[in-house]
Amino acid sequence: MRVKCIILLIFIGLPWALHAKGKAKIKVDTTPNPIDGVLTGTVELNYYNINTDDPVNTLYVNPTIDYSAFNGWDVQLASYNVAVVGGGAQNYQADTYINISKTIPLPKNFLVTIGSQNGLAFDGNSKNLHNVDYELLAYQPSKVFNLHAGAFWANKALTTTTDYMGFTGGFAIEALPNFLTFTGDYFSGSNNLSGAMVNTWFRVLARTQVYFGVGVPETNSGNEFYGTVGFSVSNH
Repeated sequence: MRVKCIILLIFIGLPWALHAKGKAKIKVDTTPNPIDGVLTGTVELNYYNINTDDPVNTLYVNPTIDYSAFNGWDVQLASYNVAVVGGGAQNYQADTYINISKTIPLPKNFLVTIGSQNGLAFDGNSKNLHNVDYELLAYQPSKVFNLHAGAFWANKALTTTTDYMGFTGGFAIEALPNFLTFTGDYFSGSNNLSGAMVNTWFRVLARTQVYFGVGVPETNSGNEFYGTVGFSVSNH
């Protein structure tokens, strides 16, 4: 019965990919797993409907491998916006990034995370370095609740507008222990990174989770709404 409910909710979530004019969003993960020694593989599908004179349905896949090493270090290898159906919804497609971060525990359930995500994007005969640096302060009184906020800096090659420093924040709430979790993240500005993401996660097996959600564009960013379905498997 639990699995049937999850499948139903996933299909209910797909229509959240609304019609819009614009482009797909570049992603950056600023919330590493706080547990040491965890290897996680994630596959996420993003659906876009580009509402132009010639509408295009686009399905992107985002495969990610993340290793939460010891002493707060986290290394992630991710490819974003790999076209499966359609395409052309993003300035940059099928680009791969390395995201390295360090999390430092502070007194009274606070943590500081400092990280950097970098990758090369090929545009014709040229190569552009995409760079995002971020620093966040997180409040985590228990494993079921996390609230984080901080600043990020992205270079012009990634934003396609100008070098930009902005605000990012988010949350994670485990509403039902070991089963149901809500997560959300927001990036300020009017560029490729700007917007919000909200996901609902279900743990279907001891080490496997599925999730669905929606991406919401920031005003004047040129990004658009998209629907998300994904699954994640870890060794913990």
